[in-house]
Amino acid sequence: MNISLHHNSGQFIIARLLEGGLDFEVRDGSVFGNVPIYNYVDMPRLIDDNNKQRLDVFIFRPLKQLQEGDFIQGQQVELLIPNN
Repeated sequence: MNISLHHNSGQFIIARLLEGGLDFEVRDGSVFGNVPIYNYVDMPRLIDDNNKQRLDVFIFRPLKQLQEGDFIQGQQVELLIPNN
């Protein structure tokens, strides 16, 4: 996933899926690139120019304040989801 940061109303991680066809559900204890992330009941989605949901882009909210250097735009990171 590629990373960029958005700072309008708190911190968010906007990530693009690099490998298509993956299905996942963010649960309590999920970690994105060593950063614990919030477990959304309904994950927000970006809308494209045709008002369709982008199925390759995900928005995560970190549980801790991100520090400079936690992510670099274009960095590839892994989403780790606990089994239970």
